Amino acid sequence: MRIDDLAELTHAWGEIREDYDTLSDDEYDRRALDCAAALAADPNGETAYVWTLGLVLMAPYLAWSLDGTGKPEAVEALRATDRALRDQPCAHDEHPYLEHEKEADLFLPDQILGLADPAAEWEENHTREEWLCPRNVAGFARIALDILEPGSVQDVPPRLPAGAEDAIETLTAVLHGYPRPGTDLDSALTSPALDLADAAPEDLPGHLLTVRAVTAHVTSGAFDDASVLDALIRALEATLPRLAAATCDHGHHTEPPRGAPALAELGIVLASPGGRARYALRRREGRDAPLEELRCPVFLASIAEKSLDALRTRRAQLV
Repeated sequence: MRIDDLAELTHAWGEIREDYDTLSDDEYDRRALDCAAALAADPNGETAYVWTLGLVLMAPYLAWSLDGTGKPEAVEALRATDRALRDQPCAHDEHPYLEHEKEADLFLPDQILGLADPAAEWEENHTREEWLCPRNVAGFARIALDILEPGSVQDVPPRLPAGAEDAIETLTAVLHGYPRPGTDLDSALTSPALDLADAAPEDLPGHLLTVRAVTAHVTSGAFDDASVLDALIRALEATLPRLAAATCDHGHHTEPPRGAPALAELGIVLASPGGRARYALRRREGRDAPLEELRCPVFLASIAEKSLDALRTRRAQLV
């Protein structure tokens, strides 16, 4: 591989990372498929690190895509790389992947170029040898897999799924009363209801807390969009039967954040495996309510009932 080719590739991969929320793009799809094919052809080869880090950059786009183009191929290639490299001999005490957070993805294009050119300046905290170690490459393969299939691996730094940070920023701005420019208010306020209606059991608590936050917003003041109220009501009516047999042995239940923006952010965080893992890490540092109390079905049933009562009362006022 010529370094000119690699520079062009890494630039393109970086652009795809930035534009991850593009729903479908033929050029992006081709880039991702080519990268996955190159990795699948030689998952433990000399350039496996290039294609693996390339898929880390493009994984948010593949995870966000509606039609799933490229995702199965990327998952298969990454799994093959992990299998081939994770148990290779290694004399390193630590590897970069173990501390690689989402924010560090921004620097991956330059790091790929630096790894490919031993004469290039290198100012990273970890040596090139640690970055190129087969076990580190396997670790980054698992990071990409976790982006593509949240919760599928356990030994990488937890991260929120693609789009979660944007969802938090958009919804909390609405709940603060200062929507971001271009925000579709109806969509921002009804999306939590749709998410709750389709929620898997483990994600339901987070989505319910987000709906509670939206409920506090739409049942106060002069909010009068009946369609938003109806969407929230339907979601809660469908959710309560799922909590009907709730029991617990908690002596008390922790009150969630009182402010709607803070509660919405908490809900979005708890609605994904990575978010829950991040919350658990913060909790071990002595902050925040116990996760098991926030996910208690009795607590959740109470939240749902109170929210539904408030929404029905507000809805009746609009008739």
